[in-house]
Amino acid sequence: MNESVMRLINAMSRTEFVTTFGSVFKDARWAAEEAYECRPFSDLSALKSTMMAMVRGAPDDTRLRVLRAYPGLEDNVAVASAREQILSSSTVPAGLDQLSPEEFAQFRSLNKAYRERFEFPFILYAEGNTAEGVLKLLEQRLRHEPEVEEAIAFREVGRLAEPEFEALYAGLAAKQDE
Repeated sequence: MNESVMRLINAMSRTEFVTTFGSVFKDARWAAEEAYECRPFSDLSALKSTMMAMVRGAPDDTRLRVLRAYPGLEDNVAVASAREQILSSSTVPAGLDQLSPEEFAQFRSLNKAYRERFEFPFILYAEGNTAEGVLKLLEQRLRHEPEVEEAIAFREVGRLAEPEFEALYAGLAAKQDE
């Protein structure tokens, strides 16, 4: 099935390809447009790597715009703190819906310092993590040099995009089976 899905992807028109993959990275439809020129892709991993390379290789202001398009930790903490419905377990670590007011204040303070230092939100693929683990990561990452932290943020963006790639691929595979 892998080969037939990849043949389908590689045979897509530019419009079809961009429509299918253009929303994988937030505020980066252009990455799919640029990746289209790199076809054929040998497998899904090659497609993911190519699109990630497009995003990471963009000019500074464009890269920052992509990072700023992602919800940061404070967005997730605020949602959890308000006890609203949490939309994605892959972006909200376990326990954030049970923060004490003191813990919420600590998260908020560290997150503010992070945003001021790096000029983009704290991005984390949080599945399998705890609120305590996220707090430790935030403290550690706050000490990084900006270029190191940007690389880590893009690694996390790639991890956040993984389920989207998988879902698109599965959808294309299911279409072929019809």
